[in-house]
Amino acid sequence: MPRTAMFLLLALLSSGASADTVWTGTSPLSVTRGAGDILETRGGAITLSAESTGDKAFVGAITSLDAGPFQGREARLAGSVQVTDGNGIATLWIRADGPTGRLAFASSGDEPVHLADGAQARELRLYIPSGTTHLKLGATLNSPGRVAVEHLTLTAQDAPSGGVSAYDVVAYALATIRANALNADKVDWPTVQQAQLTPELKQRPAQEAYGRIRKVLDALADRHSFLQSPNEALAYRQRAVATRAIEVRPMQDLGYVLVPGLRGTDAAAGEAFATGLCEQIARLAPASTKGWILDLRQNTGGNMWPMLSGVHALLGDGEVGAFRDRNGVATSWRARAPKACGADLAHHRVAVLVGPKTGSSGEAVAVSFRARPGTRFFGQPTAGLATANRGYPLPDGGALRLTRAMMLDRSGVAYPHGIQPEQPVPSDQDAIEAAAAWLRSMP
Repeated sequence: MPRTAMFLLLALLSSGASADTVWTGTSPLSVTRGAGDILETRGGAITLSAESTGDKAFVGAITSLDAGPFQGREARLAGSVQVTDGNGIATLWIRADGPTGRLAFASSGDEPVHLADGAQARELRLYIPSGTTHLKLGATLNSPGRVAVEHLTLTAQDAPSGGVSAYDVVAYALATIRANALNADKVDWPTVQQAQLTPELKQRPAQEAYGRIRKVLDALADRHSFLQSPNEALAYRQRAVATRAIEVRPMQDLGYVLVPGLRGTDAAAGEAFATGLCEQIARLAPASTKGWILDLRQNTGGNMWPMLSGVHALLGDGEVGAFRDRNGVATSWRARAPKACGADLAHHRVAVLVGPKTGSSGEAVAVSFRARPGTRFFGQPTAGLATANRGYPLPDGGALRLTRAMMLDRSGVAYPHGIQPEQPVPSDQDAIEAAAAWLRSMP
C-alpha cells in the first residue's frame, strides 16, 4: 500500500471515523434505504416501503453487527418511528444470535406505530447472553405502506441485577413447561435438565436464563410458546393495542368487517375495542340484508376475548369453540356480548376471509365461525397456530407464554395445520369479490 494511502487509513481509524450502517430488505417486494451509523451519537436513519407484503406477515429492514462489545450487557435500541403511508403498523426489533440460532429477542410490537400516530419514540432493552456472536436488528411494516425511522442508536450498558439468578429462572421454567406444555412429551427431559440447569447459572444474572429456556421451547415444536422479558410482560398487562384500525363499511346490501389483532390484556382497553367493533356492526345491520364479509386476513392474533366479544352479534350466545389439553380434557368457550351493545345477527349469513397472516387468536376467531350455519370460508390456509397459550410469571418478573391446548370448533374439530377455506382464492385474486358473489347468490 502506498505511504499516502496508509497514512490516510491510519488517520481515519484514529479519528474514530465509521461507515454508515448497512441495511438490507427482507423481501424483494420492499425498498430499503439507510444513512448514518447507529453506533454513533447522532444515530442512523432507515426508510422502508412496500406496495405488497406478498405471502409474508411483514416486510423489514435488517442489519447485523458483531456482538462482542455487547456480551453480558444490556443493549439499548432507541429511535423515532413514523408510518408515513398505509394502514399497517411499524415496529423496531433486536435479536441476539449464537452459533446454533436465536438466544434473545425484543420487539416494540406491544407499542405499534400507526399512520395517525405521527413520529413516536420507541426504546428496546435486551440482555445479550454471553454466547452471542451477532446482533441483528431493524424495523418492520406489516402491510403495504412506508415507514421512516430516524435518530436510531444502539448502545450498551451494565445489566440491572434483580437479585434472582439464572438458575432460579431456568429451574422454574423447566418445571412449568414439563407440567403444562401441550407437547411436553416431545422433550427428552433428563437430557434437557442436565444440559440447561447447570451449576454456574447460580452465579449469573437472571437474563442468562432466557436463551436456555428458548431452546426448550423450540424442542416443543408448537411454534407458539414464547418468552417475555420483565418489561415486555409488564407492557402486555398494561396495554391492549389494535394492530390496525377496525374497518366496518357498507357494500350495498352487504356489511364488510375487518377485525385486526389486539396485543395486550388491559381490561378497559379490551372492553373499548369490543364495544367499538360491536357498535359499528350494529349500525350497519339495517342495510346488510344479504349478509356479512368478515375479514380476518390481517389478524395476526393477540387477545382473543375482546375480538370474540366484538363479533358476538354474528356468533350468538351458544358455545362457539373449546380448548382441549394434552390429557384430552375439553373446556368450551363462548363469545360475550359487550355491555353497551346487544345486537343479534346470529341468523345472518357470513363469508369469512382468511389467509397465511391469520394466526393465533386470529385463528381463534376463525375457529369460532367454523360449523356455524350459513357460513363459508374464502381465501388461503391460515398460519396453523390454532392453539391456546397461558401466561406463567417467572421469578425475575418476566413471563412464559406456554401453549397448553388445541382449539376446537363447535363440532369438536381441531386445526393443527391451519384452517383450509372451502373456497380457495389465490393471493392475486379478490377474495372479497368471491365472498360477495356467494352471499348475493343465496336465497
